[in-house]
Amino acid sequence: SPAQKLVFNRVNGKRPPLLLQQISAPEECYTLAHEENVRFVYEAWQQVEQQLDSSRSGESACGPVQYVEKTPNPGLK
Repeated sequence: SPAQKLVFNRVNGKRPPLLLQQISAPEECYTLAHEENVRFVYEAWQQVEQQLDSSRSGESACGPVQYVEKTPNPGLK
């Protein structure tokens, strides 16, 4: 998204007093959908990590499998 622009309206041709809030960097704002997506990915990844830990310790016979490239492309490293 484009950077927010500060708009200063002059009253009677005078410059408005400079406020510290206007100087500080604008905070990033996230939409509700963005926050839901981040939460979903985070929770799904936590489940994958938990399943990986369980399969490594022998608690589960099936679960996620880490993919290992058989013939790695050196240009992608």
